[in-house]
Amino acid sequence: MNLFTYIKKGLLCFTLLSVSLLYSQNPNQKKDSIITTDTIKVKKDNLIEFVEEKKDDNKFNKLLYKYLVRNPETQKDKETVKMMLDHQSSIKSMEGKYIRKIHIISQDPFGHSIRDTTVQPQKFLEKAGNALHVKTKEFVLKNYMLQKEGDAIDSLKIVESERLMRSQRFIRRVRIDLQPIETSLDSVDVYIYSLDSWSLIPSGSYSNSKVEVRLRERNFMGWGHEFDNRYEQNFDNNRNTFQTRYRIYNIQRSFVSFNLEYYINEYDHYDKSISLERNFFSPLARWAGGVYIGQKTYQDSIPNDLEIPSQRFKYNLQDYWGAVAFDLFKNLTPFDPRLNKFIVSSRYYYNQYLDSPGPELDPLNYYSDEKFWLMGVGFSQRSFVQDRFIKNYDIIEDVPIGASYGITTGVQNKNNRNRMYLGGRIAAGNYFSFGYLGTDLQYGGFLSNGKSEQTALAIKAHYYTKLMSWSDWKFRHFIWSDLILGNNRLDAYGDKIGLDGNTPVGIEGFYSLEVRGTKKWLTNIQIQSYSPYSFLGFRLSPFLNASFGLINGDDRKLFNGKGFAKVGLGILFTNDYLIFSNFHLSLAWYNQIPGTGNNRFKMNSIDNQEFQYIDYEFGKPKLVDYN
Repeated sequence: MNLFTYIKKGLLCFTLLSVSLLYSQNPNQKKDSIITTDTIKVKKDNLIEFVEEKKDDNKFNKLLYKYLVRNPETQKDKETVKMMLDHQSSIKSMEGKYIRKIHIISQDPFGHSIRDTTVQPQKFLEKAGNALHVKTKEFVLKNYMLQKEGDAIDSLKIVESERLMRSQRFIRRVRIDLQPIETSLDSVDVYIYSLDSWSLIPSGSYSNSKVEVRLRERNFMGWGHEFDNRYEQNFDNNRNTFQTRYRIYNIQRSFVSFNLEYYINEYDHYDKSISLERNFFSPLARWAGGVYIGQKTYQDSIPNDLEIPSQRFKYNLQDYWGAVAFDLFKNLTPFDPRLNKFIVSSRYYYNQYLDSPGPELDPLNYYSDEKFWLMGVGFSQRSFVQDRFIKNYDIIEDVPIGASYGITTGVQNKNNRNRMYLGGRIAAGNYFSFGYLGTDLQYGGFLSNGKSEQTALAIKAHYYTKLMSWSDWKFRHFIWSDLILGNNRLDAYGDKIGLDGNTPVGIEGFYSLEVRGTKKWLTNIQIQSYSPYSFLGFRLSPFLNASFGLINGDDRKLFNGKGFAKVGLGILFTNDYLIFSNFHLSLAWYNQIPGTGNNRFKMNSIDNQEFQYIDYEFGKPKLVDYN
């Protein structure tokens, strides 16, 4: 039995286990889910009880017990958890009292503390950094408050407001305190304490042929806006690349975002767009919607025997959608009733091709004008759990939990032909005694003349262990697996999927035009450490990761397909002060990259964005995640 046979069987067992836990809920989880995962009390299932009982029988059982059940903690962990619980209890105790005044205490990134506002920067570098930093304006933080002066305290809205502020990348830490007023028994003052991140990120590169300069400001003028500019000069052909983007995340407390973007490179490929969008930014939000208008042109290669190297693509895209949420199932537990939503949504988009490949490369006319009307009906139950040591070192992160169920239907008009689309989604995720597990199952396709066409099944399973400790070091293990099965797909290059690293489901650092199919299975495993040591705010945390991928064509079994593997060793860089969450450097081995060679080693230096939370929002109607 070869290596990939073992891998295939292991992946199958993992997915079966994930799907079997899809509907498992935590019966003892506290209402509103605003507790930390370090103190979540869960009812032990049969698997955990069995592992505990059999842990001394052999070495394998001891290993299972170590990684699934035992959760060593340090004294610092317990003190941090107690502080977080006390903070949440104090908010709950003020329920129903009126807000007299909201005070904002916004502080610069260096040398300050939200727990002790008397702490002042002492070092020259801290003072110099703060002098160059534009502090977040008070109105920006107030824009993320779901309550105003004169409102009665709603503890869930206060906690949500704190989460929304914490989710902004220009804010490093935030805390909302409620202070009673001695002269009034029914009123409180709200104090918002925040620590900024250093938001100005200059970067650049230079070689004999090119020079690049980039300046990103994630908190422009302290307004919470993003302004990103990039310029690149090619000395060989005397041509340049220019990109600019301006984004407002929350216009006048409406939670409507505005995005304006323009990009053109040395080959006259360009992308220009303007959009307004309001997602279901919170489980308490009542409506969402968006408008996008853009044009894009680029060149891409379609493998062919005609020796045509590349083709020009150009298209206009218009996209409009809206959604409304209604309270439903008010007696449903364990969440606050306001977090259970019944959602109705609709969408229309129009894709108009101005330049596309000719019939010799696109005989099915895949790259052609398309109009799509979609409607969705679904149920969403979302909440968040505060946890630490996931993507950053000892910084509170809000992990989405809950469930989402929905049906999407619509009509596509393409090539003078109407086709009905029908799809569905089931997603669920929660914390268990063995860690966090989120799953997402989607299935959909077109119906025409009583037959199904271009169907797709997509299954995701994302898991990470409980936090483990060794001295002052912390550790977690991450596993995320994606299975995509296409059926009756078109025999067109654009209707194929690959394992490229620049796609949402791909092997980092892998790229090949030859590796294409309609079915793929990718699993990533990462052992991540969190170093207690820092230098100038940087923490260097070693990790070990591996990716295993299978891919095959429409009429062939997935398990008989080609197998690709990557094994990497690297260092995760996190910084307590800078705007970016993290990045990493790694050295990776690839068993093969068609078109490049076998047993290849590559050095990767990119954003570390592999593990992503599954979102249980049901909003904008979408097709099944395929390509």
